[in-house]
Amino acid sequence: MKARDSLHPHAWSNSLPPGSGASAFDVAMRRRLLRSLAQRGSSEVAVLIVPGVLCWVYGRDAPAAPMLVWWASFILLMLVLMALRRRMETEASVPDSVAVPRWERLFGWLALAVGAFWAAPIGIALHPGSSDFRLLLYLTLTAVLASATTFLAPLPGLFWRFFAALYLPLLGGVFWFFPTRWPYMLPLLLAFGAVIARHAAGGRRFVQLQARQERRRLRLAEQYRTAKEQAERALADKNRFIAMASHDLRQPLHAMALLTEAARQRNRDPSLAPVLQDMHGCVRSLSFLFEALLDLSRLEDGSMRPRMESVSLDMLFGEVATVFTPQAAQSGLRLRCRAPLRGTAWVHADPALLRQMVFNPLHNALRYTREGGVLLGARRRGARWRIEVWDTGSGIAPQERARIFMPYARGRAGALVGGPGYGLGLATVALCAGSMGVEYGVDSVPGRGACFWLLVPAVPPRLHHGAPPPADQDRPQAGPAHQLLAGECLVVDDDPQVRAALALLMQSWGLQVETVASGAQALQWLAQGGRPQAVLCDQRLQGGESGFAVLCAVLEHCGHARGVMLSAEHDSPQLRQAEEEGYLVLSKPVCPDLLHALLSRWLGEGAPSGAAQRAPQ
Repeated sequence: MKARDSLHPHAWSNSLPPGSGASAFDVAMRRRLLRSLAQRGSSEVAVLIVPGVLCWVYGRDAPAAPMLVWWASFILLMLVLMALRRRMETEASVPDSVAVPRWERLFGWLALAVGAFWAAPIGIALHPGSSDFRLLLYLTLTAVLASATTFLAPLPGLFWRFFAALYLPLLGGVFWFFPTRWPYMLPLLLAFGAVIARHAAGGRRFVQLQARQERRRLRLAEQYRTAKEQAERALADKNRFIAMASHDLRQPLHAMALLTEAARQRNRDPSLAPVLQDMHGCVRSLSFLFEALLDLSRLEDGSMRPRMESVSLDMLFGEVATVFTPQAAQSGLRLRCRAPLRGTAWVHADPALLRQMVFNPLHNALRYTREGGVLLGARRRGARWRIEVWDTGSGIAPQERARIFMPYARGRAGALVGGPGYGLGLATVALCAGSMGVEYGVDSVPGRGACFWLLVPAVPPRLHHGAPPPADQDRPQAGPAHQLLAGECLVVDDDPQVRAALALLMQSWGLQVETVASGAQALQWLAQGGRPQAVLCDQRLQGGESGFAVLCAVLEHCGHARGVMLSAEHDSPQLRQAEEEGYLVLSKPVCPDLLHALLSRWLGEGAPSGAAQRAPQ
C-alpha cells in the first residue's frame, strides 16, 4: 500500500534540509506519518461497507432510519477527510514547521470526531436493538479499534483521542447492552483496552527505534559528506598547489638537465665522465618521477582530458629511440625498437597520454634490467595494435601483478634494486589507460623478464592523416656524442638560470646563442640585425606576457627561422592554440638529446619561409 511506503523512516529524511538537527527530523517524521494516515484507503472502504451491514442487521428488528442517517453522516465525514487529504498534497511545499502543527490540530479533532461517529450506534441501539445486534456491534467496534491502533499508534495525540471517543462509550454501554452479562463482559473489555494500549505503546517504540536509527544514519551521512568535502578540498588544494608550483619546479630541473649535458659535452677529464654520467642519469630519473607525479595528479582530479586523434606508431618508436638510446647505452643494455612497416601502424589515442604509457614501462625496464636488453614492439591484433615492452630483468612474481599498477606500489625487484622510484610510473599508465579505454597488463616469468602490453584501437589506413615523412626527417636520431652544429639561435626565457644553461649547452654544440628575457628585448635585438635560424621561446614570461605571441612576432620578422615553444605548464589556451596551429611544443625539462636532434635537423636543411613545425605525435 502506498501509505505503508510513506511510513518507512528513509522517507522521513526527504524533507530534511542539509544540516538539520533532530527537531527538524522529528517534525519531518510527523508530517510523513500524517500524510500516511490521510492516504489510507481502507478507512473509506470500511465506512462504505461496515455501517451498511450494521444498518441491514439493525433494520430487521427496528426502524433503520436513525442508522441510515448515521451512515450518511459518516460518509460525509469521510468525504471531508478526502478533501483535506487533497489539500495536504497541495501544501507539499509549505515548510514542516508551519504545516505540521496546523495539521496535527486538525487531525486531532478529526480523530475525535471519527471515534465518536463509530460509537454513535451504541446510543442509537441502546433501547430498540436486539441482543444479537448489540453483540455484533460490540465485536465490530472492538475490531475497528484494534485496526485503527495499528496506524494511529505512532501519533499518540491522535490515538488517545480516537481511543477515548470509541472505547469509553463501549465501556459505559456494557451495563445497558448486557444487563445480565456485564460482569463477564466488563473484565473482557478492560483486558482488551489494556492490550490495545500496550500494542499502541509497542508500535510507538518500534517507530521511535526506527527514528533513532534513521537519525544515526543521517548523522553518519552528514559526517561522511563533511569528510568527503574536506577530502575533496584537500585534494583540490594539493592539485592547485602542484599546478601553481609546477612551473617553478620545472625551471630548476630544466636548467639542471641542460647544465649537466653542457658539462658532459665540455668535459675533457676522463675521471669526471662517470660522475657526470651518473648526474645525467639522476636528472633523467628525477624528470620521469616529476612527470609521473604531475600526470598522476592531473588524472586523479580529472583536469587531464584525452584528446583522441590518429597517432603514428612509427613516430612514437622514433621518439623512444631518441630519448632512451643514450640511457640504455649508459647501462650497458641494448634497446631495440621493432616498428611495423612504415605508414601502416596508426592508432586512435591521445598522443601525450600514449607517449607516457609507453615511456614509463620503458623507463622502468631500463632501470631494473641489469643485463641483456629491452625490446619495444607492436603487433596487429584484429582491430587493435598490441604495443609490448619486453625486458630481460628479474620478472614479476604472480602475487605482485595485481597491485603493481596501484599508486606507490613497488615490486620486489624494484625494492631489491633500490634507487629512485615510488611506484608512480605504472600507476600513471593505469590511469591513462582508464581515461582512454585502453586495455593494459603484464606477463612475466620470474627470473626471465617481463612484458608490459597495451591494446590500442587501430585507425584504418584510409582514415589517418597520411603516411609519415621519411625516417631521416621525422625520426631524429642522437647518439651519446653530439656532433657540432652551425647557426644562430635566439632563446627567450625570463629565468636567468634557464637562459644561461641553454646558452652554455647550445654553445657547446658550436652554435651562436642570443638570450633575452622578454618579447621587447627580442624585437630590439632583431631590429639591430639579429637573424636567428631557430627560436626557442618559453610560454610564461614576466608580466603575464604570452610566449606564443612573442614567438609568432619573431617568426613574422624572420621568415626563414623555425620556432619551438618550451613550456613548464601543464596546459594553457596558448599552448593548445600553438599545437592546433602546428607548432612544436616541448615540455620542460627538455631532453638535451631531443633538442640537439631537432636543431640538427632544422639547421641542416633549408627551411621554407614561415614554416611551422608540428610536434611528432
